[in-house]
Amino acid sequence: MEFIAHRGELDFIAQIATAPAESAVVFVGEPGIGKSHLLAAALAEAQVQAVLLHANPAEAAWPLSGFSRIFASIGDSRAVEFGGRFTLRSTDPQFMFAAARDLLSLLRGLSLPPLLVLVDDLDKMDPETQTLIGFMAGRLAGTGLRFVATAERIGDDSPLAGFQQREVHRLTVNEAVELALAELGPGTDVGTLQIVAGQADGNPLVMMEAANSLSHEQVAGREPLVLPSRPTEAIKAAAAQRLAGIADAQLAMLETIALAPVSQISALTRQSTDDIDALEDVLYSGLAIAHGQYVRLVEPLLRSSLYWGMKPRDRRLRHSELAESNTGVDDRLRAWHASFAGPDAALTDDLLVAATGFAEEGDIAAAVELAERALLIAVDLEAHHVLVFRFASALRSQAELELAERYLLHVRFDKTSAALNMALASERIVIEFEKSQIVPSGDVDAAVSLYGDDDPSGAVRLLSSVTSFHAGRWEVDEGRRSWGLAGKFTDRASAEAVAASHEALSMLDAVDSRPVDEPPATRISSESLQARSPSSLISFATMLTYRERYAQARRVYAVLFSKPDLEPLAEEWARSMACTNELRAGDFHRARLAVEDWLSVSLPVTSHRSVRSLLLAWYSYSKERLDEARAHSAECLALASEERNQAVLARIFTYQGQASLLEGDPEEAVRVLLLADATAAHISNPSLLRHAADLVEACVLTGRMREAESVLRRMLEQQQQRPTRWLSLAVGRARAMVAPDDLAPTLFREAVSSYDGHDHSFDHGRTLLAQADRLAKLGHAQAAEHAASAATAAFENAGATLWARRYVAQAEPAPAVPASAVLALLTPEEREVAEMVRKGFRNREIAAELYISLRTVELRLTHIYRKVGARSRSHLASLLN
Repeated sequence: MEFIAHRGELDFIAQIATAPAESAVVFVGEPGIGKSHLLAAALAEAQVQAVLLHANPAEAAWPLSGFSRIFASIGDSRAVEFGGRFTLRSTDPQFMFAAARDLLSLLRGLSLPPLLVLVDDLDKMDPETQTLIGFMAGRLAGTGLRFVATAERIGDDSPLAGFQQREVHRLTVNEAVELALAELGPGTDVGTLQIVAGQADGNPLVMMEAANSLSHEQVAGREPLVLPSRPTEAIKAAAAQRLAGIADAQLAMLETIALAPVSQISALTRQSTDDIDALEDVLYSGLAIAHGQYVRLVEPLLRSSLYWGMKPRDRRLRHSELAESNTGVDDRLRAWHASFAGPDAALTDDLLVAATGFAEEGDIAAAVELAERALLIAVDLEAHHVLVFRFASALRSQAELELAERYLLHVRFDKTSAALNMALASERIVIEFEKSQIVPSGDVDAAVSLYGDDDPSGAVRLLSSVTSFHAGRWEVDEGRRSWGLAGKFTDRASAEAVAASHEALSMLDAVDSRPVDEPPATRISSESLQARSPSSLISFATMLTYRERYAQARRVYAVLFSKPDLEPLAEEWARSMACTNELRAGDFHRARLAVEDWLSVSLPVTSHRSVRSLLLAWYSYSKERLDEARAHSAECLALASEERNQAVLARIFTYQGQASLLEGDPEEAVRVLLLADATAAHISNPSLLRHAADLVEACVLTGRMREAESVLRRMLEQQQQRPTRWLSLAVGRARAMVAPDDLAPTLFREAVSSYDGHDHSFDHGRTLLAQADRLAKLGHAQAAEHAASAATAAFENAGATLWARRYVAQAEPAPAVPASAVLALLTPEEREVAEMVRKGFRNREIAAELYISLRTVELRLTHIYRKVGARSRSHLASLLN
């Protein structure tokens, strides 16, 4: 199977292999964790000569058998000859250490080239070999050897204890799913693999054996799973070692806990004080963990071994006893244990209700196990479809989208049930959007046409959600189409559905900057905010953000985040909008804090969304982590293209344009800002993207005055149609930048005076900085210095530290350095790139001329900037001139 995980471990091995100094490391991990695959992948990727040896346990009884194999692998005839003649006079420690010193002296005398020796299962080689290699591990200097070994475990008294140790990490659920998908191929239900991955607990071997044991129907997600999964022989052996020395009472308690995904503490301990003592011992041992009134085993694989290690009759008897113990204590677990007595339709319903409860509480593992049990014992699943649907909805609300999709596969409603079919279609549409970030318009139209007339409230709710989805993507025309379609049903819809429709329209109008008859109130009571639902607060806060009511929006977001019933996906969207709110307000201090708060609660399912990469790119750049910013920008471009999200594409181009202006590269700024302009051609509201004034500045700096004036004329036209505070400020700055020299000072004073000091600090600083540059060119040195100082203060107030330092850097010329001294700092490859930058070549032209990739050019430029201290492309050119 293809090796797709353990990238960090592979990179560490590569560092050892290419480091100047010799060293040794052993990777430890349980059976099946992927140690052998790790070394095989390291061999394939090795940049130096490498050999891979596998221990043969059958030779462990032969002294020095492992040692002779290792020496033979070195490939030097002298080492091979010595290894064949080498014997031990004694296995006493002093003789062993003396022999190891002789071996090291020999190896140093051979002057070997770097050699990476990979030894799998070193702990299974003969003890003498382990002792010699363990002694040599910390004394390899001058031998040319780099040792990388694997072992199951290394105790403090092991002869290998001298090795540097690193643990092979378990696979994440996503890595395990990806591993299984590579093996099983298309048509595999991802939700099913997530369940299997949870049971495998990150062990690749267990994951693959379990995945390959699934039936065709189970792989497709159409057949329930038997949980917990059955253990492999290796897992049974590991569990036996784990449980060695456990007292009988504790073992019995562990077996009892293993009978359910979670167990009620009071039901476990109601028999006697001995049970209380046994449970406390189990908890103290770390094999189990308690959360509130529930306890569960920490390791799923240990639970699997304990569960299937019991005889079937014993399991049934214990289930019956626990069903009785949980009666009146915990109805959910009573249903679980009672279900093993035989099929019962009532128990199927009870289990599905219980599973939904666990899902709503966030205990997804317990929820899934109860749901699978319900599906397994159901005599007629059609009689339970409503409860299966509710369970899937609960999973979706917890951002478990693949799992929710898996259970929706089992749901079919009678065609006459319009409300249920509309709810089912809506659930699938929401899941599809949350997964792909693309609105499935065809599915929406089909659902509304099929069920809308019979369920007008459901149609309005669905179309309101879709309108909000489009608003979030700045797709105003599509959003108005959806809202207009909802209008056909509002006269027959419920008040709650109509209210949702009005909120969606309010958000859409704000995105479009369309004037409203009743603007939002300037004061909003806390009581009215607390009374709103989370979805209503999100719509309201988003509307306030786009209406430039940043302080009010900030307050609404704070109330929203305090809501205990805020669903994860809703919180994810709200936190990304809270970041956007601070960015649009020009308060970078708060924006960075908002990003950090957002990252602290981010979800795996949203980790590969373009808007996340967009905000991370801005955040990394604002923290001066430029390599990270470039990586996030590249990821954002790829993801936004995949999502067909023009809004995010335009925003990342705008951020790149601002960065190019900051770095003194107006030509590059023109290029990316024109891309932003073209990408956002469908957006009527110029205050959304906020790139126009930057494009004017870049055009002015590059002498494209006609283009700058054209952009300004467009801004003035848009100001008449969609007036906003930001656009008014941007027009003032742009008009001053394109003005002739005799008018520019007056227009800049007017532009600067438009700011009130309470908002848009970043844009205020940009206007002051442009004023300073223009005044300096006009020879008004003192006025320019005053404007520059004010710009620095505005930037510092906004938290835009890079911009705050820009004028200071310009005002303090560096001492002249000969170009030859600059070039001497670079490698030959970097000198080629630097010379072409000096001659005015663009990155793509350099790549074509040198027959290298664009990415390679960018990386070399990054290294060049660091080595010579260049702040930008133009600064590098000036250093070389």
